[in-house]
Amino acid sequence: MKKYIYILFNFFLINSFFYRTYLNFTKNIKFIGIQNFNPISTKQKLTQTLLKIEDNYFSKKESSSIPIQMHSFDWLNEFKSTGGINFLKKSRNLILDWNDCKYKLSTDVWKNILVARRIINLSVTFDFYGSSADKNFQKKITDLISFHFKHLVITTRLHPEKNDLDIEISKSLLLTSNIFGNKNIFSYIINLIKNQTENQINADGFHKSINIFEQAKFIHQLIEIKNILLFYNYDGWLEIDSIIIDMLSLLKNFFHKDLSLPLFNATNNTKRNYVMHIANLQKDIKIKKLLNIRDGIVVVDANKTRLFFDITKPNSKLLNKKIHSGTLSFEMSHGNEKIITNCGSPEKYLGKNQVFFRYSAAHSTITINNTNVSELSENSGYRRIPKSIKNSSEDLEDYFIISGSHDGYKKNYGLLVKRTLKISKNGDSLFGIDQILSLKNNNKNNSFEIRFHLMPDCACLMTNNDQQVIIKTKSGLAWYFKSINNKVKIDESLYIGSGDYPVSTKQIILFGNSNKIKNIIEWNLNKII
Repeated sequence: MKKYIYILFNFFLINSFFYRTYLNFTKNIKFIGIQNFNPISTKQKLTQTLLKIEDNYFSKKESSSIPIQMHSFDWLNEFKSTGGINFLKKSRNLILDWNDCKYKLSTDVWKNILVARRIINLSVTFDFYGSSADKNFQKKITDLISFHFKHLVITTRLHPEKNDLDIEISKSLLLTSNIFGNKNIFSYIINLIKNQTENQINADGFHKSINIFEQAKFIHQLIEIKNILLFYNYDGWLEIDSIIIDMLSLLKNFFHKDLSLPLFNATNNTKRNYVMHIANLQKDIKIKKLLNIRDGIVVVDANKTRLFFDITKPNSKLLNKKIHSGTLSFEMSHGNEKIITNCGSPEKYLGKNQVFFRYSAAHSTITINNTNVSELSENSGYRRIPKSIKNSSEDLEDYFIISGSHDGYKKNYGLLVKRTLKISKNGDSLFGIDQILSLKNNNKNNSFEIRFHLMPDCACLMTNNDQQVIIKTKSGLAWYFKSINNKVKIDESLYIGSGDYPVSTKQIILFGNSNKIKNIIEWNLNKII
């Protein structure tokens, strides 16, 4: 109910003549930019597209044809890093051109995250494009940032899920609050950031999106927030250092043996270099063990083998808006090669069929009647999720054992699903036990499929009366997959780990009917030595 009241109130507010008048009213502020604050460099390359844009880019083009990212003003950082009088003039002309367009506050141009990025970019690059400008131009920039700041303060205060908002929004307000706000706003923003951090980071140190890029980005924002607090000589949040270290020690886990990222919850390898850059900001941090966690991705290191196991427990539609229906899925790499994978996620829109990559069938997990563990929503992340996801782990003398269960199929089919993975400590053997448990006295004939998506570099061949599959990796290593008394087949699959375009690959599928009270499907994957 609060959400709908906010939407309704926000609609009338931003379309009010008096609201715009309030936003346009500015105090006599002399803005000289944000000095001595240098955002973390991510070594982005200047694109030819940005080099060629015209000075009247915004007014010349139809609003719908302008990429939304252009409204972030990220190009100011690109121009500043390149330098030169031509880019200085282009920066000024583009800012004024954008301002003259007078985009309505109800459009996507004024989404909170874009407002935040414009505030940051206009402020930290002012020394490049604005310090040598005349007073009239500097006054226009001051008024423009003030307008943004006041609007963002109000919409953030009113938001019913403010503790789940992107922390970059709060960072932009913190950065400029001592100039365009006051002590009360500064204190409010600091408390909001503390609440957001507490709310968005779980007890194990995961960002609750359980998206590896979001984990890296949150660390990035916290480091910059720490620098802002140092800039303002604020020492009232001593815990920020330990939070950053804890999140970094976790992030360092999230690379396969081939240094690719595990593909859970919309993660792909498009921003792998960025994630690695953030993970390596502090070299001397001990990597956190993630065998015994309560929520997120279990990580098992067994000699040359690394395994990731998804026990994500979604709890916020805003934070989990990119959630995949991949509960109990796993990925595995050995040596410098990845073998078992999830299908991945596109970085850009590929058409209506791209939602397939969020489905359970696009993950190396168990599905019932070819349906999803969670019911997904394009706009709000999910409509239905498992109410109960449980897990446990054991570190034995010769094996690691990890188990998980969920009730995602309880409502529709009266079934519980449980998966146990047993990994030898030499990393050469993986044993799986998948159980489908009926909550009713009789189990009607439900079909099941257990998928193992393979990397495109892996070749596979069915042998031994269709009960065994030989997998051969690019380097020539061979593994055999076996499941006694269960139907096995090889089928086509897709892989989009790059985030670019899907490529063809293969998947191994165990399939059959779940017609008992307790159905147990055992399988194993062993390296051929």
